[in-house]
Amino acid sequence: MTKFSSKKTLLLAGAGHAHIGMLRRLSAARIKDADTIDADIHLISEQPQTIYSGMLPGWMAGHYQLHDISIDIKSLCVRAGVRFIQQSLVQVNAASNKVVTTGDEQTDFDYDVLSLNTGADTDMRWQPDHNSYNEYRSDNDDNNTGAANTNVIAIRPLSTFITQWQRILKAAQQSEKYQLAIIGAGAAAIELVMAAQVALRNINRNHQVTLVCGENLLSGFNSGFRQRVIKQLHRHDITIVRERASDYRDGKLSTTHKSLPINAVIAATGVIGSAWTVSTDLEIEGDGFVAVNDKQQSVSHPNVFAVGDVATRIDKYVAHSGVHSVHGGAVEADNLLAYLGNNVMKSYQPKSRTLYLLSCGDKYAIGSWGNVNLQGRWVWRLKKYIDKQFIEADKN
Repeated sequence: MTKFSSKKTLLLAGAGHAHIGMLRRLSAARIKDADTIDADIHLISEQPQTIYSGMLPGWMAGHYQLHDISIDIKSLCVRAGVRFIQQSLVQVNAASNKVVTTGDEQTDFDYDVLSLNTGADTDMRWQPDHNSYNEYRSDNDDNNTGAANTNVIAIRPLSTFITQWQRILKAAQQSEKYQLAIIGAGAAAIELVMAAQVALRNINRNHQVTLVCGENLLSGFNSGFRQRVIKQLHRHDITIVRERASDYRDGKLSTTHKSLPINAVIAATGVIGSAWTVSTDLEIEGDGFVAVNDKQQSVSHPNVFAVGDVATRIDKYVAHSGVHSVHGGAVEADNLLAYLGNNVMKSYQPKSRTLYLLSCGDKYAIGSWGNVNLQGRWVWRLKKYIDKQFIEADKN
């Protein structure tokens, strides 16, 4: 068991958008020699670098190098005065203020305040072997890859996907007609399918990407936005199958009424909670998400906060998205400081309209702001500018 000092211990588990913002805030305060948190702060992350998901499709399409979309978490921790712990979170025991991690060896860490920004796993329950949330998680506890079928590539965790995408490109270079399917109906699947088509067609014009999206493509967006996206899918000559995927084995992807010859499958099928949420004593909502209030505070344990895909609000619906992770994370950072100082905490109230920019593979993008939709290469340049501002914020 590890107890760091007599000071209060703030433990940051995960290196998502919110904790990156927190580290940058602490780093800026140190540079200015300003007062920061009077606590020992530690960050647990499986990887020393975080891949920025907003630029992942651009990397897949060849517009960025891997270092362009990576944030050096370990170095950021050093600048922020935060101890970096390269481990994987496997258990949260909130009643005893303890987390369990694993890496070279299993370790227990005590905390006074815990912040969770670990993200979530890809929902693979569309496969016949996974009929329920608990069965899926228990099947994958020992090898948390996000997929029982090793021929199916889950988009999460991103660090694993990076390696598997590079293998797809190598296989495509050796094939006369490579067939890739991407399963999903959300914005992430749309960006992936267009980026993949651009990348594979750059290798060989015979290669083909298929989108298997079911009946409800981009259900959270207005009809004008959906129509613009569909036109871009057609422009890229992407095959659209409006049926649900049901299985993939022996090079065949089964949908409601079809059997498609496919070399590889990428799943961007939404998220469910990480494996550790099955056995935690934190209150869990839905498919394994930490239940939080409008302060991003656990409804069962007030010294635990959670933000991003790992959490879900119980007072109102807030979509799992990078926008809310960033803005909600800023409020959560304020609330961590307030909680440690016994001060009044803030409420995170999402804006009624948020800017959403969807990349279309070839330096073209579609933008949505409420009911206003725009598209063009200038929209992609705007997205690139915003993304680079986030990536390079600590370098300025």
